Amino acid sequence: MTKKFWVGLATGVFLLGTGGMAQALALTDVGSIDTLLYETDLDNSGYATELDWLNSVLGGDYTIADKYDTNDGDGWYGIEGMEGVFAHALTSEPGYFLIKTGVNMGNEYDNTHFLFENLTSLAWGVIDLGDMGFDEKNINNIEKISHITEFNGNGGGNEVPEPATMLLFGTGLAGLAAARRKNKG
Repeated sequence: MTKKFWVGLATGVFLLGTGGMAQALALTDVGSIDTLLYETDLDNSGYATELDWLNSVLGGDYTIADKYDTNDGDGWYGIEGMEGVFAHALTSEPGYFLIKTGVNMGNEYDNTHFLFENLTSLAWGVIDLGDMGFDEKNINNIEKISHITEFNGNGGGNEVPEPATMLLFGTGLAGLAAARRKNKG
């Protein structure tokens, strides 16, 4: 075997191995940027504090579906061609999620807790650090995100009917229409 073959093979293996290192997605892969609804600076990031605040601003009866750290940028993907826009796979497909930032994040209001309504793809949380007030120095520093809290609940009316429920409802309507037509004829 020639030296060219081994160099080519080693280069191919190296390129194949580094191909997965790029952590960027297209916006179409993750839906759309979720809507930032509210922001505040809470005294602490305990379960009860975050849940009480969410229920007070949304006026519902929500519960925490999941809460997990994303320190050091764990699990975040940049969105191609969109500075400061990042996506994270969510675990419970929530209607709402909260982002907690760390200290000295460079946001103009120094808020630490940001509540988002999850829109197009419930499997992904997509945030824009610019909308959250991050300055130019920190606009791409996703490591400033401390954790994500996902919420379940019945207060927002954002639950989507299951396909089977819609099929049953449609069948019922068709049956009523057929019965009415039969009675007229």
